[in-house]
Amino acid sequence: MIRRLTRRMILLVLIGLLLASAGVVAAINWMNWNSLSSQAEAVLDMLAENGGQRPLSMNRQGGEGLRENRGDASSAKPEGTQPPDKGEDRPWTRDEPEQQNKTKNRGSTAMINAASLSNYYTITLDENNQVTGWHSDRADLYLDEEITRLAASAVQGGKAYGRVGTQFYKLAETDEASSQRMLIVVDRRMEIQNAWEILWVTVLVALAEDALLSLAAVWLIRRLVKPVDEAMEKQKQFVWDASHELKTPLAVISANVEALAGETGGSKPLEYIQSEVKRTDGLIQNLLTLARMEKGTAQAAHQRFDLSRALLEVALPFESAMFETGKELTMDIPEGVTCVGDGEMIKQLAVILLSNAQKYSNDGGKIRLSLETKGEKRLLKVHNTGPAIPPEAQERIFDRFYRVDSSHNREIEGNGLGLAIARSIVEAHKGKISVHSAEGEGTTFTVIL
Repeated sequence: MIRRLTRRMILLVLIGLLLASAGVVAAINWMNWNSLSSQAEAVLDMLAENGGQRPLSMNRQGGEGLRENRGDASSAKPEGTQPPDKGEDRPWTRDEPEQQNKTKNRGSTAMINAASLSNYYTITLDENNQVTGWHSDRADLYLDEEITRLAASAVQGGKAYGRVGTQFYKLAETDEASSQRMLIVVDRRMEIQNAWEILWVTVLVALAEDALLSLAAVWLIRRLVKPVDEAMEKQKQFVWDASHELKTPLAVISANVEALAGETGGSKPLEYIQSEVKRTDGLIQNLLTLARMEKGTAQAAHQRFDLSRALLEVALPFESAMFETGKELTMDIPEGVTCVGDGEMIKQLAVILLSNAQKYSNDGGKIRLSLETKGEKRLLKVHNTGPAIPPEAQERIFDRFYRVDSSHNREIEGNGLGLAIARSIVEAHKGKISVHSAEGEGTTFTVIL
């Protein structure tokens, strides 16, 4: 039980660390992406205010492209540009007037720097949203086909702002008199690549941090649980030793009582002594069985056996015993059902469940033993009519020495260890045991092997 609790605590801590790290990574990268998108929109607004050109006066290598829909190529130069002389193999330079640099420079210094670092281009669209030309100071990076496809995607989206792949765009009107529109595109592929790198770095850092914290948590949990585990082990050892020590005096008492009864012919006091000795001996045997299960000395011998035959061997003696007390036992056990496990332990499990059903069923009640197969799983069910087990008791019914109604402990034989042993047997077979009880329905114990 302590080991199971330790595993659960460790699992909960690991899940908590993973969720916390995932939240931090998601928040960092969400803020980073929002910042990237906001910066792109600010750059697009700034370029739109400056007629689709950079607001700074600069000389840099570049080019521009203009393609008409009819297929003939022509050159369209923005205002303020000087084409190179014929025969000269050199880039053209932009010569912006000084007043243009003063009136159009409305963005902040950070946005201007962002614009100068980003590749951008401006597409001119006619009234039919067809590309009439495009301009960029890095025309060597783009092809006419790419420009046409992006323009079609942007127009089809119908939004003033948008993104196609790594490129952010803004659709703006050139002026009120013209029917043309301007599509400004900022290529942020480097920034997005950096965002992906940040994502992977944060994920790796979070995983490394989780690994270190998990190791520390495992060490701390085991250190905290160790005294409890040692106390439980001492308790199990005490039960084991005490049960062994009690077996000898009980055997002596029983032998002497039988001898005395033979000499005197028996009496009520001797019958009471024999009854209590028998009950105490049963308690000690159950304690030893439970101690062996918990200490691991009673390991289940996992081998395939005939589960149907094992259940029938156990149930048939109960059938006649229940008939004598006015109760009815029915069985629904298909033939040839096999199972991998310890046949003797499973028989003991069936005895415990049938005995429990016989004790707590009502007068003239009915008990039903059934076996089902679902793929590789085997479902063993024991149902009995009678009073329902309260919901709060159903959670504790498998605890050692727990009995539902303590006032009737003497009326119904038992010591509260049977279901605890049943649970240990099921856990040794890596199965599950559960109980369902309701007024008018009776009680059903279900074992999944």
